[in-house]
Amino acid sequence: MTSSSFFNAVDTKKRSGQEIRFNEWDEVKEWAKEHVAPIDLIPLSRSHEPHGVLNSMKVGRIGFTCTKYGQPLLIHVEGNSAAPVVATTNLCGHTIPELDGKEARLNPTGNSFVFDLSDRDHRSQLSKDNVQLQLSFCPRLLDEVSQSWFGNAPHRKTWQFKTSFGGSGSSWHSCLDYVTRLIAESPQPMSSRNIRHIEETLAANLLGSWAAQAGVDLNADHHLVVPHMVRQAEEYIIEHAADAPTLAEVANTLGISVRNLSMNFKKFRGCTLGQFLKEQRLQAARRELRAGGQGRTVGQIAASLSYIHMGEFAKAYRERFGERPSDTLKRSH
Repeated sequence: MTSSSFFNAVDTKKRSGQEIRFNEWDEVKEWAKEHVAPIDLIPLSRSHEPHGVLNSMKVGRIGFTCTKYGQPLLIHVEGNSAAPVVATTNLCGHTIPELDGKEARLNPTGNSFVFDLSDRDHRSQLSKDNVQLQLSFCPRLLDEVSQSWFGNAPHRKTWQFKTSFGGSGSSWHSCLDYVTRLIAESPQPMSSRNIRHIEETLAANLLGSWAAQAGVDLNADHHLVVPHMVRQAEEYIIEHAADAPTLAEVANTLGISVRNLSMNFKKFRGCTLGQFLKEQRLQAARRELRAGGQGRTVGQIAASLSYIHMGEFAKAYRERFGERPSDTLKRSH
């Protein structure tokens, strides 16, 4: 796949594409904040002014963006609960994406990288000649395709949050080439059938490639439909995370035994209810801190989420997100 195949798909007003030629970094930041997530761009050369181009379009619930900055850069994308899952592919040049707890490695031309902005931030260094295709997936779309195609596959939240994949000759590479050609050749407006076909083709291939990097076989025979009680428990915990409900309270609300709920949740989600609740409370705290806390202190935000011991909260938060709660709050101001 080359950069021209994507430009052919968006280089016309008929395809509702957008092209931005920019000479100031603020133009890129404003666009990214509106369409993907807030970003910070740090030039790594003496010439700080960009001479770049950004092409974008949207097909269903997938955003397509192709960027060329013309400068070596360090990019910091700020994650948040409403942000997408992003899969990037280097059409030219290379990147050095940051990995969770591992040494960063060069991602060459043709290789791809996936990261979940709904869970954490992302940082990457881009070469001067880098041209990158970025696909932004609505998390709900990935959840739907995962369930309809693979049944009870381990949820992607249990996989690696960031990983490289693909490369020349891979199924993902071929999938991108097929989809961009389909977009370019389809009459406009695109039919709802074609849009859904593109959504499922890309989402299923991404999930399969991503899961393979985590050692998960999505086609295993033991993937069954997740019991309704498990989904109900998840929904209840997400809605009442601030109250820190006990396992008995969740089970009583659903009208089932603690043993039955615990066994099924662990079996079908790969974690305990307690671990799931802990994650939801920490994510709620992070959302509040990133939003500025509405004038509240870290202690007040923690208390609103039923944390009693500040030391334990601060430790859990730092272990989960790699920074202190106060650091997150300071950046929001």
